[in-house]
Amino acid sequence: MWAATVSLAATSATAQEQSTEVDKLKATVEQMQKTLDEQSRKIEALKKASTKAPAVEVAPELAVDLNRPQSFIVDKDAAHPEQRLAPRFDNLPLLLPTLPGFWKIPGTEMLFRLGGDTIGAMLLTSKLMPGATTWFITSSIPVSGAAYYESGAQVTGTANQSDINFEFRSPSPFGEIRVVYLNDFAQPGSSAFSYHIKDFYVQAANLLVGYTESVFADIDDHPSTLDYQGPNSLVSLRHALVRYAIGVARGPNGIIFLNVGLEDPSSQIPSSAGTPRSFAPDLTIAARLEGRTGHLQLSTVLRSVGSQNPTTGASQSVLGWGLSFSGNLNVPGGDFATMQVAGGQGVAAYINDTEGLGLDAALSSSGQLTALSLLALMVSYTHQWGARWSSTASYGYLTMDTAPYEATLGPTAFQRSQYASLNVIFRPFKLLLVGVEGLWGFNHQVRGPSGQAWRGQLNVQFNF
Repeated sequence: MWAATVSLAATSATAQEQSTEVDKLKATVEQMQKTLDEQSRKIEALKKASTKAPAVEVAPELAVDLNRPQSFIVDKDAAHPEQRLAPRFDNLPLLLPTLPGFWKIPGTEMLFRLGGDTIGAMLLTSKLMPGATTWFITSSIPVSGAAYYESGAQVTGTANQSDINFEFRSPSPFGEIRVVYLNDFAQPGSSAFSYHIKDFYVQAANLLVGYTESVFADIDDHPSTLDYQGPNSLVSLRHALVRYAIGVARGPNGIIFLNVGLEDPSSQIPSSAGTPRSFAPDLTIAARLEGRTGHLQLSTVLRSVGSQNPTTGASQSVLGWGLSFSGNLNVPGGDFATMQVAGGQGVAAYINDTEGLGLDAALSSSGQLTALSLLALMVSYTHQWGARWSSTASYGYLTMDTAPYEATLGPTAFQRSQYASLNVIFRPFKLLLVGVEGLWGFNHQVRGPSGQAWRGQLNVQFNF
């Protein structure tokens, strides 16, 4: 009896232990199942995240300050992008305070735009112009008695004027920051591609540091030519500089401000005057009025043009100065006119036709370094024939007082030139441009010989 009781108790205890183990096992299995389910959910979430492309936001408006005033400068919609990428007071974009074509970088307030132009040009020139087969540089036109004067027609095709550009804009505690980059592949004497930088600068509010057009120049008076070089007399020089814009007055119909710059001096003198030497940066100042009817600019440059004798080590310097008055007038119907009157001494490096010729200064008969005088005039007019058709006519005249320095400059030195252009441009849609242009140039050297040439140019251009 006692034995039976003990046996039953043992059996009952064993059953309880087995039941407890089963419960523990069930709990463990349930916990494992929950863990597996949780891991499955995480895996599915990761799969969905990996297959979903990150969203890219298009910025229809500038997020920095939607209420800021717009620029008064009209976009000429020219064949080349320099005007749209030029420095502006307060970093204002052309026409509107919005920035079409910009993308907002996710997770930031930074806006980004990538652009460019693919340009194909076919050129027919009346004679061979060595060193200027793709740019119409009138100072390179062969004169009577010189090589290639009777060379006959020359045909050149090129695509090296194509460009790539990009721009960043971002807010900061001290104003908007703008980074601009532009390069093409153009070179004056060849159709081959060669890296050619035109803009690379940073502008924070109104302080700019980098490589771009001189403060002495006026980018908004440049005619809308298909010719890459543009008028002979145009004030234009791109180099390293630091510039700052100071607001003077602002109203609903216009703004007045000053640009002040310190720029790379790079004296350009003939080899007969010695080795070029620069004793100070070029100082440039431009007073500018922008309004709804156009703009006016009065600018000046002060510079030290120097030389050093490589044998004796003796150095000389002379003051160079320049004044330029320029502007444009917006005519009802979409037309506009531009003009420029510039002159000075020792500023040939800042003029299209004479940049690179070493004509800032020369030695007089007494051996004294002397700044050379010049006068540069330019006018142009653009007419809108319709929504898709336009034409631009331009004329430039440039003369230098080089005759008294023939002994040191040589008999083939530049004295004066003329430039004229007329084009017809058709835009079947916004991204495509087809245009034809006629060019005429005249070159006169210091001893008297002269020459002229004409060029016909066909451009097909796709903007992106």
